[in-house]
Amino acid sequence: MQAQSMLVQAGTAVFAILAASGCIVAERIEQPGEEEVDSVSEAQLDPGMLTPWRLYTATFSNGQPFFRVLAIGGSNVGSYQANTEYVYVTTASLQYLGKKGVSFSHTDGTGAPPAQSGTQQFQLPVSSSWTGFSSDQVSGGYRYDSGTVHLRLDTGGGEITRLTWYQTIGQGQNPANITPNGAFAIGSGAVTVPVGSAGYYVDDTIP
Repeated sequence: MQAQSMLVQAGTAVFAILAASGCIVAERIEQPGEEEVDSVSEAQLDPGMLTPWRLYTATFSNGQPFFRVLAIGGSNVGSYQANTEYVYVTTASLQYLGKKGVSFSHTDGTGAPPAQSGTQQFQLPVSSSWTGFSSDQVSGGYRYDSGTVHLRLDTGGGEITRLTWYQTIGQGQNPANITPNGAFAIGSGAVTVPVGSAGYYVDDTIP
């Protein structure tokens, strides 16, 4: 839900999205027939450069909590592992997907991060390859848009099962960490790459 940095030099995500028990490491999957224009190892959500951690908060437009992503930078912070995104989802709010917009905010911090909880918890590596695309290789789910940054989420069994971040940047530029911020509107269909831009995405399935 690092990634230096919903959503924009986008370098999320989110959301990774627990060194605590019950956490699952999600791995990036390659899609059949994928058009690989370029692949650059970068973070999804920016963990921040000047502080040990950054906490992203996603909230639905009706004020209901959605998920939080605790992005850890290059050094361990207590029991949290370096270069990892810890994701905490409020699954009761998944009912608002595709019905309400989502807003992102973030705070940076030092010392011990505030304790987090969620009915679904998982983690993702900060370093994940941004794969270039000219046509969207992922479909379905719920799409959210904010300028050049897009988020697509799939659900199943009352939990998030797939998370895809997109970014579009100028031709010749390298994809960088993203910092989703502000309102994301409900979108639909394929993410398109504007003329003169290049598209990149990171696609993670959550076991």
